Parts: sequence; C-alpha cells; structure tokens
Amino acid sequence: MRILIAEDHLDIAENIGDYLTAKGHQVDFAYDGAMAVSLAQTQTFDAIVMDIMMPKLDGLKATAQIRQGQQAQVPILMLTAKDRLDDKLNGFDSGADDYILKPFAIAELYARLLAHIRKAQNGYHSVMVVNGLELDQKNKTARFNGQPLKLNPTTFKILTLLCKNHPNLVDKAELEFQLWGDLLPENDVLRSHIYNLRKSLAGCADHFKIQSKHGQGYQLVFI
Repeated sequence: MRILIAEDHLDIAENIGDYLTAKGHQVDFAYDGAMAVSLAQTQTFDAIVMDIMMPKLDGLKATAQIRQGQQAQVPILMLTAKDRLDDKLNGFDSGADDYILKPFAIAELYARLLAHIRKAQNGYHSVMVVNGLELDQKNKTARFNGQPLKLNPTTFKILTLLCKNHPNLVDKAELEFQLWGDLLPENDVLRSHIYNLRKSLAGCADHFKIQSKHGQGYQLVFI
C-alpha cells in the first residue's frame, strides 16, 4: 500500500516512514500542507497521515481541499498535539476519518491506518439512492434529481446516516456517536449541523425534509 505522511517534523515523519516501510508499504512525504494537497491531487494513495500545524497550509485546510479533489475518498488520519475538544471536532469537520494525539504509539497508528484502508477497500464507498436523493460515498457528493447539493463533510455524513435509516428515526445519541465517537461535544453542536444541513437542502423543501422529534432524534421524510 502507498501512504502519504504530511508532517513537518522530520524526526516524526521518518519514524513513521521507517515503521511503514518495514511493514512493506510505500511511503511518500510532504513537509507542508500545500505539498500534501499537490501530491494528493497528482498521485494515488491508500491513506494519508496529516499533521495539523504545518507551514504554508495547515492540515485542516489541506484536508478540506483534498476532500474536494480527485482523491476525496482517501482515508485521512489527523496526527497532532492539539488535544482540545474543539480542535478534534474541527479535525473531523474538515473531513478527517480519525484523530490521533501526540505522543502516540506507532503500533496503534498502524492499526488504525489498516482499519480505515480496509473499510475503504471493502466497498464502503458506494452510491446510495433514496427517492431521487443520490449520495456518492466515494466522492462525498450529493444530488437530488440530478441537481448537485452543496454539503460539507459533516452534513454529508448526517444525511448519509439519515438515508441509511430511512424512513426510521435516528436517535440523537446515535448520530452524535457516529459523528464524533467518544469525543462528544459539550454543547449541542449537532443542532447547529442539522440547521446547516436544512439550509443546504432548502431548495428541496417541496420534496423532502429533515424532521426532528424533540428529545428523540431526526428522520428523513419525503413529501
């Protein structure tokens, strides 16, 4: 497998690279965010390890740009010393699949890399269609009756979860767990994302809507 390591600390990058090379993988390096985006746009990788604090372009912006490119589906693991909850949520919102804190056990990093790569290779990325609503898991794009919908990574994932469970209600706690795992935000961040999702779907209001049930959860309802 081919893995891109975007990390401006040479000792950390080389340590990860040596470990992955010893496991038989091909490794490429980017020492700033702009280089990471450039490589991801011109090369094919099975996964990317992305530091946040890098010169020229930070890892959050680099990840967001990669998610808009030809390798939108590539697993991206954030590797950073930024341990505040807001930092972690920003990482997931930018499009990261996982968030690993420094210092880290390289064996755990490797195990997580393999898990995300397996998920990607086992057909996790597919096209889901529900009553004219089309969600392309590979490219993270959405369409309704052929018209593109503008969603960010978090609202796309919420809509995917609602579609998977349609017409059933998705419990609020389940949505939060699927979005953030055990890193649950202290404030009601989910409500803000639902609000943004509804704004993005405003043009489809005559066809379907996101319906909430107070204290329970949300469901996708077609009209």
